[in-house]
Amino acid sequence: MAINKLTITLFLLISLAFSHCLAFRVEVQEFEPPQQEGQQGPGGGSSEGWDEEATNPYHFGQQSFKNFFQSQEGFVKMLPKFTKRSSTLFRGIENYRFLFQEMEPNTFLVPHHLDADYVFIVVQGKGLIGFVKDTASESFQITKGDVVRVPSTVTHFFANTNSTVPLRLAKIAVPANVPGHFQVFFPAHSQFHQSYFTGFSKDVLTASFNVPEELLGGLIRGPQQGQGIMRRVSPDQIKELTKHATSPSNKDKDKKDKHKDRSTFMSPFNLLTQDAIYSNKFGHYHEAHPKRFSQLQDLGIAVGWVNMTQGSLFLPQFNSETTFVTFVENGCARFEMASPYTFQGDQQQQPWFGPGQEEETEEEMGGQVHKIVSRVCKGEVFILPAGHPFAILSQDQNFVAVGFGIHASNSNRTFLAGQDNMLSNLNTVATRLSFGLGSKMAEKLFTSQNYSHFAPTTPSHQFPEKPKPAFQSIFNLAGF
Repeated sequence: MAINKLTITLFLLISLAFSHCLAFRVEVQEFEPPQQEGQQGPGGGSSEGWDEEATNPYHFGQQSFKNFFQSQEGFVKMLPKFTKRSSTLFRGIENYRFLFQEMEPNTFLVPHHLDADYVFIVVQGKGLIGFVKDTASESFQITKGDVVRVPSTVTHFFANTNSTVPLRLAKIAVPANVPGHFQVFFPAHSQFHQSYFTGFSKDVLTASFNVPEELLGGLIRGPQQGQGIMRRVSPDQIKELTKHATSPSNKDKDKKDKHKDRSTFMSPFNLLTQDAIYSNKFGHYHEAHPKRFSQLQDLGIAVGWVNMTQGSLFLPQFNSETTFVTFVENGCARFEMASPYTFQGDQQQQPWFGPGQEEETEEEMGGQVHKIVSRVCKGEVFILPAGHPFAILSQDQNFVAVGFGIHASNSNRTFLAGQDNMLSNLNTVATRLSFGLGSKMAEKLFTSQNYSHFAPTTPSHQFPEKPKPAFQSIFNLAGF
C-alpha cells in the first residue's frame, strides 16, 4: 500500500511539472513571430533569397558600408545616415555617423580636419596620431584599446608605425554644421583631393604667405606625383615621426616640459587598462563613461569593449537612455532583442508634409512584442536602442565588440537576469500576481541564475558541483 501511495504521489508531481512546461511552452511560442520563407532559426545566418537587413533594421552588414576613401594603402568606410534605414526608429541618432578606418603597415594619413567632433578606439595594431594646433604640435603613440577624442576643426594626422599589422580604428562622428553630414579639409593637395587653399585667390595667398606665386603653385596646386591621402613611409620616416610622440612610458617625463602646450582633452586613455565593470570567466566588459573621462563629457558618448568566451551569454539587459552603436571586431554572435516597434522600410515611413507642417505621431499600446534575432560577425554593426531589452550569445569563437553609447551621460544599465537582476527585487506576491505562478515558483523565477552579467549556455557549467533543484529542469524544458 505504501508503494502505491508513493507511486501516485510521484505521478501527480510529474503531471504538475509537465503542465507547467506546456504553459511556458505556449507563452514562448506565442512570443516568437512566424519565420519568413527561407529564414533559418536562431543561431543561423540568413539563407539565400532572404534579405536580413530588409526585416531587421538594427543590423548593418559589411555591404552597408560605403567607401569614404580607398587605396592600396588603406581605406575609410562609413555607414549611411541611420535615418536612411528608418526615419522613425533612428531619429534620435540621426546626427551621428559611424566610420571604420584601416591603414596598412608603414603608412601615413596626411594632415586634415573635419567639421565634426569624433571619438575613435583602436581595435587592432599600433600607431601614432599627431595634433597640430595654433601654438604647438603634439603627437601620441596609440595601441589596441586606446580611446582618443578628436575635436572639430583640429588638424591631425595618423601613422601606422607597425611593419606587419594593419592599424584598425572604429569611430563615431558628430557633425557640427549640417546634421548627419560632414566634410574633410586638407591643407595639402593630393591625387583626388584639393587643398582648401585653392578656395582663395592668388593675390590673397601671396599676400598672406609673403612668398612668390611660383612657390605657392608648387606647394598648394601642384601634383603630388599621384599620391593619395594615405602614403607609404620608410622606417626612417616612422622613426622620425615617433621621436617626440608621447607614450605611457614617457608621459610623466613630458609633463615636465613647460614649453609643451599639453591638453588632456585630446590625450588618449586605454580602455582595457581600466577595471572591467563586469567580469567573470565567461566574459569581460569595459566601459568609459562621460562622467569619468573629460574627453567624452561634452559629447555625452560612452565607449565600451566586450570580450566573451565561446558559447557564453551576455545576460538580458537594457540601457535607460543610451543607444549603442556596436561594431564586431572578432567572431560571431547572435543578438536578440525585444522591440514593440514595427519596421516597414524607409519609403513607407516618410510621408510628405507641406510647408509649415510637421509629422505628428501618437504611440499606442499595441501589446505586440517583436523578437529581433540576427547573427552578427566581424566587420558588421548592430544597434541597441535605449530601453530595448537585449542579449548577446557568442557562438563559433571568442566574441569581441566595441560600442559607442550615444546620450550616455545620465543613463543606467538594468539587468533582467543574473544574481543582481532588477526583477529579483519583486516580492513573491507581486511576482505571483504578475506571472501567474505558484508561490514556490515565484520565489525561484528570478533567483536561480548562479552568475551575474555573463553566464554559460550549457547547463554543465552552472556550478556542476551543486545539485540542481527540480524547478530548474522544468524551466529548461520550457525553453528558459
